[in-house]
Amino acid sequence: MKKFISFILALCLFSNIAFADCDWTQIKKLPDGGFEYNPTLNLCVGQLVQDSKVKDQQIADLTQALDLKNAALLAADQRTLLWTKASDDELDKLNKISADSKRSDWLYFGLGALTVIGSGFMAAKLIKN
Repeated sequence: MKKFISFILALCLFSNIAFADCDWTQIKKLPDGGFEYNPTLNLCVGQLVQDSKVKDQQIADLTQALDLKNAALLAADQRTLLWTKASDDELDKLNKISADSKRSDWLYFGLGALTVIGSGFMAAKLIKN
């Protein structure tokens, strides 16, 4: 934004320097509300109007560029938020899988111990009979 304002101020300064040779005091106001000025000033006024249109177009272009930049930054922020959410979701899934894996290990250990105890118990019954 600072660069944009500096650019506009620079354009204003340069336009004043370019028209420094025009003597604006020679313009006379007519009773009907119009203005009268000599051909040299006519060229200066024409150039001033032309530059004004160019500056208006430049400002419109710069405003459009700033809007596009803001839209790009917004899209980038949204992509970052989406990536963060997806990353958190995947981390939660991995943590759940890890917890389930630990529970499964304890379950397998317990079932293995019960199988050994049950086998021993059954073997002891068969030996006694």
